[in-house]
Amino acid sequence: METSLIKIEEVSSIMSSFPEIVGKNSTSVQKCNEAGQTLLDTIEGEGMNEALDEKVSEYLKKVSATVNKMGERRKPLTQIFDRIRSHFTSQEKMIDPKSPSTIPGMLTIKRNEYAQYKYEQEQKRRKEAERQASVEKEKATYRQDLENSLLTHFNQYLTQKISEIQNIFSGLTYENFSRESIGITVFPTEYPKAHFEKFTAEHATFYVTNEAKREIRQSVLQGKYEQYANQFRSTVVQTRQELIDRLPSKRKELAEQMQLRQQNAEAAAQAEEARKRREAEESAKRLAEIKRQEEESKQRTAQEAQRDAIGGLFGAAAATVAAPPTNAKVKERIVVLHPNGYLDIFQMWWINEGQSMALEELEKTMKKMVTCCEKLANSKDQEHIQSQYIRYENEVKAK
Repeated sequence: METSLIKIEEVSSIMSSFPEIVGKNSTSVQKCNEAGQTLLDTIEGEGMNEALDEKVSEYLKKVSATVNKMGERRKPLTQIFDRIRSHFTSQEKMIDPKSPSTIPGMLTIKRNEYAQYKYEQEQKRRKEAERQASVEKEKATYRQDLENSLLTHFNQYLTQKISEIQNIFSGLTYENFSRESIGITVFPTEYPKAHFEKFTAEHATFYVTNEAKREIRQSVLQGKYEQYANQFRSTVVQTRQELIDRLPSKRKELAEQMQLRQQNAEAAAQAEEARKRREAEESAKRLAEIKRQEEESKQRTAQEAQRDAIGGLFGAAAATVAAPPTNAKVKERIVVLHPNGYLDIFQMWWINEGQSMALEELEKTMKKMVTCCEKLANSKDQEHIQSQYIRYENEVKAK
């Protein structure tokens, strides 16, 4: 303790008067209570009246004077105690880590700023990892959609050509057989490059850039024309050869139906209908096979896209796994943007804590608000709360 602030002699002098001050104050308390007890006993025995009320009023004035005198007596003691306490607390405040003006407090601020920096960096890294995962997932989806659209573009043309050659075969009659059957034998089996290059389908993305989409598109298109050309040639050649192999039997069947029409038109019509139904079923099977192969290809594409997406998610998950910032404790705090925000705070507090508190605890917590409402009730305009849960009572005090 610095003697320049609190002198030892001063403390010793004041403390030496302690027994005398305590004794005088104790005597004052004793005499005050004895006089008050006499008045209290009289009131209890005789009841309150104007004369006793006047005596009590005078007594209370003397009590106030006594309390003031007792305060004056002990003031030197309590002041020195306050100075001693103030001196110690001021020393403690000089190294209080919670005070921003102290060196420990400044160091605490530096640590908090560093923890905030580390936390923000971690959040940025996590967000970037999550964004990258979204990019990889969308890339896989975009590639899948593009490959499916391209496959549909090709299969629509393939289906159209298979239907054309099938329709030539189904449209053969006894009269046009020699002329029309040539269309089957010379039916083109090459997939036109011009049709492939007409593919312009596009799909919207949110994360994937246009540059990345161009790269993916080039990757999807690369080698696809050659693949589709081989598939087109194989499918058309096989279908054409099957129909060519059936031409002799078709000619014979048409000749027999011609003869049958001359003998029995109704039977010939039934045979013709059965033939058309059979050929339609055969055509439907061919087209269904193309559709089945298309669905299988799309399923494989979906599986590949899923594997790519999972790979991206694993990478992102690995990127997001990291130790929390060193010695950082993160808590959310409320920043009220508008006075109405306090209504929302009060509502949440009431639902989660206030409504379950005891009435005595609520009285302490809500004291300022209750005092405000009481002030309004006692004002000139006398505003009252109209509620079944509140009652106003008159509190009467002697002047």
